[in-house]
Amino acid sequence: MTRRVTIYQKELESLKQSKEFLEQGNFSRDEASDELKRLIANYEELLDQTKIITRISDRLQGKLNLTNDKLNDKNEELQRTIDDLLKARMGKKATYIVLIFAIALFIITEAFVEPQIESYASLHFARNAMLISLLFKGFIAILIKPLETLIERALVKRARRRQVSTRKTTNPLKSMA
Repeated sequence: MTRRVTIYQKELESLKQSKEFLEQGNFSRDEASDELKRLIANYEELLDQTKIITRISDRLQGKLNLTNDKLNDKNEELQRTIDDLLKARMGKKATYIVLIFAIALFIITEAFVEPQIESYASLHFARNAMLISLLFKGFIAILIKPLETLIERALVKRARRRQVSTRKTTNPLKSMA
């Protein structure tokens, strides 16, 4: 069976040797001095190795932190781009919906509402019937842009909810975080 060597095998052996030396109990002052010098030399070497390992580890941790920061920045940039694309796509969709709504509204207004407005205005405001009709149509036209904005916001909100739920189902680790 192969014996597994640890990174501190030499140090462990030195410690074991020093313990055995102390357990003997029967040693001269010179032997004790020699053992202490050997133990101090081993300790110095261990301390130097630990400093080197710590320095390398700190440098690697710094690089890892820098890389992680860059990755987070790229992720944020990517998320902003995705949000912009989503908003543009939903804006286009909202414009189509509002356009269809405006066409339908125009047809309904011309076919059903316009005759009612003209007959009412001509009875009560004979001279200004055309002006009242134009004001009503202008009011409806002005409401189209806010309607488009509301529809766009609703579509973006719904699309973001879908994105979040899709991310949670496709990446279970993120949903745990």
